[in-house]
Amino acid sequence: MADRDYQHSRPLDVHRWSDHREINNLVDLVFEKFISRKAKGNKNIRKKHLKVVLLDLYVAWLNDPDLNIAVHMTMGAYSDGTVFNKGKSRYNELNIKVTTIDIVHRLRDTHLVGYKEGWQNVGGRGFITRIWPTNKLTKLFEDAAFGEFDIGYTDNKETIILRDEEKDEVEYTDKTHIKQMRLAVQQYNKLLEKTFIDIQSVDKPARIELPEGKRRRRINRRVFVNITHHDKFVRRIFNNKSFSDGGRFYGGWWQRIDTKFRRDIRLNNSPTVEIDYSALHVILAYSETGIDYWQTTNKDPYDLPVRGLNNPEHCRDITKLFLLLSLNASDEQALYKAFRSELNYREYPYNIPDDALSELLDTIKEHHPDISHMICSGAGLRLMNIDSRICDYVIADFVKTDTPILTVHDSFIVQIGEEERLNQLIKKAFNEVTKKARIKVKFNQNLTKTQLYVHGAQDRDWFQDMFQSLFKGNPTNGYQRRLERHREYFEQ
Repeated sequence: MADRDYQHSRPLDVHRWSDHREINNLVDLVFEKFISRKAKGNKNIRKKHLKVVLLDLYVAWLNDPDLNIAVHMTMGAYSDGTVFNKGKSRYNELNIKVTTIDIVHRLRDTHLVGYKEGWQNVGGRGFITRIWPTNKLTKLFEDAAFGEFDIGYTDNKETIILRDEEKDEVEYTDKTHIKQMRLAVQQYNKLLEKTFIDIQSVDKPARIELPEGKRRRRINRRVFVNITHHDKFVRRIFNNKSFSDGGRFYGGWWQRIDTKFRRDIRLNNSPTVEIDYSALHVILAYSETGIDYWQTTNKDPYDLPVRGLNNPEHCRDITKLFLLLSLNASDEQALYKAFRSELNYREYPYNIPDDALSELLDTIKEHHPDISHMICSGAGLRLMNIDSRICDYVIADFVKTDTPILTVHDSFIVQIGEEERLNQLIKKAFNEVTKKARIKVKFNQNLTKTQLYVHGAQDRDWFQDMFQSLFKGNPTNGYQRRLERHREYFEQ
């Protein structure tokens, strides 16, 4: 298939699982008809690996038939930490091993999957093998008596991740507070699982192409985010082998799309409002020194000049990026490197030399002397830990009432009508966790319930038109089908 876009891919999800009877029947059928004749070793182990591969191929095909699965086909990848470390691990609950390689080879040899062997591009960059279901396999999928909501993860898929300085996952000993964190994230994932999270304007395939600024410097490559029920699983990730560094909630397709797309997210087919913190990490840095920033000033902490730039908005945006990176960086050279890597040069087409960055760093320290000792100190992960505890506080409250809420690190998305509850809860959580400071919050441009009813009181016709337009929206056929499938399964 020469015209297939092999770059349009995602890694094999080695945690995919289901105990659904019809799924087991399909696995048995494929194993006995195509795999068993050349099967070596334990039959149940091979079936388990076959199930993982088949389920992930099914999920990819169902949501986006053009999507490829990237799979490691070297033995070392299954023991050197690329996929998993050698031996038993909390991160490998299904105990997936190199057996995956044999399964993929058999599926290829029996023409159940298309296969593009790993390759290097003209620049020498390597790409691992891609696979996708052939018509022969998709016919089995179409005839199968199960659906997308019958597939998920095992109950013991790890939600609390600890990484070292190289960002490799490391083992740890469970303690009471870790078990409590795990339970909280598991409960949140159960809420997300039954929540319909989608965008009305997205038809089929259900995916969003990211604009140039979000392509993360992958030149000449289209980058998509798939909107799917199977991309909602959330984990908390801690860093530096410490549960005091990091801890933010990661996962969910909504974290990887632009603000303009997030505005259109609907929760259980209801329009939403997004609230975010103002200057979160700067405020948290001040709170660590015992200072309530907003009590001392109303000045925007990012409103600083940048030599060579005349656009005030660009100056602010660049200062914000540089200041936030400075709290994470370990030294000035690491900061400059990170800044040049993160800056969107299409939107901010400036060549800012090191001496201008050094001057900006001095300006930041001059205007923020109380937190200057945190700059280039690696304090950012510690501040992330504080904001993750604020996030945990807010999410736990919404989970208690079975009310959908999405987190995008320093912002939350809720259904219209829940925004005032969220607003008050954020302020309460911030005060509860920091003990020293207050936070300012800002709403996105979506209409809030208060605005709707205030304007409605003045103009009844406007209210009725706006109410109908807001809640009905303009859904595509693809959105309608996804909504109906979700309702049929979760509301039966």
